[in-house]
Amino acid sequence: MVSLTFYGGANEIGGNKILLEDKGARIYLDFGQSFTFGEDFFYEYLAPRTANGLEVYFEFDMLPKISGLYSKNLLRMTELKYRKPDVDAVLISHPHADHIGHLGFLDEEIPVYMGHGAHRITEVYHKLYSGFSNIGEHKNLRLFGSGEKLKIGHITVEPIHVDHSIPGAYGFIIRTSKGPVVYTGDFRIHGPRADMTKEFAKKAAAAKPKALLCEGTRMGYETEHNFTEAEVEKKASEIIKVSKGLVLVYFSMSNIDRFMCFYRAAKRNGRILVIDTRLALIIDSLKDKIKVLPDIKKDKNIAVYFRITKSFTYHKENYDAWEREYWHKKVTSGDISKNQKRYVMHLGFYRLMELVYIRPKKADFIYSMSEHFLEGDDNEAQGKVWKNWMEHFDIKFHKTHSSGHASRSDILSFIKQLNPKTTIPIHTESADDFDKATSEITKPSKGETIEI
Repeated sequence: MVSLTFYGGANEIGGNKILLEDKGARIYLDFGQSFTFGEDFFYEYLAPRTANGLEVYFEFDMLPKISGLYSKNLLRMTELKYRKPDVDAVLISHPHADHIGHLGFLDEEIPVYMGHGAHRITEVYHKLYSGFSNIGEHKNLRLFGSGEKLKIGHITVEPIHVDHSIPGAYGFIIRTSKGPVVYTGDFRIHGPRADMTKEFAKKAAAAKPKALLCEGTRMGYETEHNFTEAEVEKKASEIIKVSKGLVLVYFSMSNIDRFMCFYRAAKRNGRILVIDTRLALIIDSLKDKIKVLPDIKKDKNIAVYFRITKSFTYHKENYDAWEREYWHKKVTSGDISKNQKRYVMHLGFYRLMELVYIRPKKADFIYSMSEHFLEGDDNEAQGKVWKNWMEHFDIKFHKTHSSGHASRSDILSFIKQLNPKTTIPIHTESADDFDKATSEITKPSKGETIEI
């Protein structure tokens, strides 16, 4: 018997924790934190303290109470007795928090399989945000590349790269005793590396899957136009071209495709792209994995922004050693203020204070992330603050974005191409919309076990 138990990712976007069991083999597909994690009981500084263990998480049913899964140290104040792990592997599809966010809770002996690029990203994020980005210690961390065959007991797993809004994203073809199970992770077909997703689809279709676990983030709606990264770049370039002042941009630092969009758009219009030291480190850490990335330390079209220190100086020794590696690329608020039309500057919400020192005039701001992060109900207060900053400095606001997830029509075409015996909707709040697919649909509930 092959079964799938959905401890997360069923009827929700993110939080994937799916246990596959087959003749004694136990494999988790991702181990992420849901976007709504703890929101019913915690708010801002009212939050569980991991240092105290998992007792609060168990109290409010925020984690499944499963023996043989968690670190012994984290169980010391709980009623769940520690038992040596009986999990053969955790397969990580990509390094977004809703897929890796709870890795740090696992027993250190459990083997964790992760792509080389994904691991590189987790390392650099932990260096930058050690208190918020921590996948924990894993004695059996095993890295893979696309097309490798992973042998986990009698099960063979083939990871194949897919296009997503972060590098190091994979789907999996899992060959079980009852036939192949395909797990998409998160994917898109309209991105700059659509060829990777198409390769995955072709190989997955050839495997003749018995079951397809398919993400459906965007299944609940169909946009009039599915914007591509090329279209984002084109619109950004047009805005930069006509701007009479500083152009500010905001995109996720892990979205390398979006970085390249703005890098090329700035370069095409004779401007210098300004990034802070954190983004410089991320790009620098990935350039040997992603060959199209520019060399931050050498590229004349990129400058690195240094914030003024608490002593109101720019003494080199006051910055971290890794930041000082970019000292020769340094620009300051004063440099940008004096020649605003020369620059395109990456600036996130928590860096808006820099505008007080830059004093932008006739500036434009290009917001290039999912609208949910600006306009979602949970972010109403942040959206209001953002709007007030834009109005205060008379900054013209623009939006251009390409989703990291496949559209509804692309998902339905994908399912049709793979032609699985059954499709299981995951990572979606719109499982009913999968009824339009040319496949038998099995809709899971959280905590439910499905036999295939």
